[in-house]
Amino acid sequence: MPNAHVICGEGGTFLHLGWTTVSTFAPIERFPLATLAVARGTPFIDIRPVTDAIGFADLPCVKRDGSDDLNPSGPGTSVSLTTYIDMVEALGARIANDPRNSRST
Repeated sequence: MPNAHVICGEGGTFLHLGWTTVSTFAPIERFPLATLAVARGTPFIDIRPVTDAIGFADLPCVKRDGSDDLNPSGPGTSVSLTTYIDMVEALGARIANDPRNSRST
C-alpha cells in the first residue's frame, strides 16, 4: 500500500490503509494495530505539536495511488503521502519512518 500511514493527534490515532481507515480515540500507545504498523516501518505523522488548526484543516487529502495532482490546491484535492508530509511538517508535525528519506535525489 503506497500511501499507508498512521496519524496521531488530539482526537486519537488513525491508521490509513488506502481504501480503509481504522481509528480509535486512544493515543497510539493504546492502539496495538497502529503501534505494530509503525514498528514495521509504516510512516507515522504526529500532529499533536501542530498549533495551526486552520492550516491543518486546509491541507489536501492523501491520494490512495501515490500520485500528485498537478494543482494541489482547492477543495477536494489530493497529494502523494510524501507531499502531504512536506506540508504537515511545515506546520510542526513530527515524522517517524519518513518515506522521504528513501527518495533518490
